[in-house]
Amino acid sequence: MTQISMDKDLAMDLIESKLRNIKKQILEILGKWNQPSAEIMIQLSRDGKLPESEIDAIGLTNLQKKMYELEKYQRSLED
Repeated sequence: MTQISMDKDLAMDLIESKLRNIKKQILEILGKWNQPSAEIMIQLSRDGKLPESEIDAIGLTNLQKKMYELEKYQRSLED
């Protein structure tokens, strides 16, 4: 991984902006399938209880991974 130098406030702003976008995408997918949480939807999709939701469930999984990674960076900047 390559490291760069960046103003802390700018980095926080970029992270928060990306997190808002990811959370919006997650909510859009959950709304499409009328589901209360990503975890529930992913499990229902795995169990075959939401036919044809596999692609969105994979998308949710990827979005969650990105969100957790960004939140980790955010916490490290707050310290």
